[in-house]
Amino acid sequence: MAEKITIDSLAVMVKNGFDGVDKRFEQVDKRFEQIDRRFDAIETQIGEIKSEIYQMRIEIKQIWSKLGEIEQKLEKISRASKEDIDAMAGDVLGLKQRVEFLENQIKGLQRA
Repeated sequence: MAEKITIDSLAVMVKNGFDGVDKRFEQVDKRFEQIDRRFDAIETQIGEIKSEIYQMRIEIKQIWSKLGEIEQKLEKISRASKEDIDAMAGDVLGLKQRVEFLENQIKGLQRA
């Protein structure tokens, strides 16, 4: 047959049930505290990564700027080199013509 439940035994059963709930809530609270700590750590890491990325962007802009300066300098050097080569070629042609003229003069003197 069914056992008779007294008010005192019912109170003890309800108390035991609530005691179990408190323990479960404590476990849930501990778990959420762990999760909160992990999220805090992740937020800190994300902040550091953002800072590093920002710094990298600044450095990349500086690199691009320096590359632009280098390109301009190389272009100037290239133009100067071409001008130098053209001038030297003109000098060589002038010298060649003078040598030919002198050779012709010497040949003319040798015949005479």
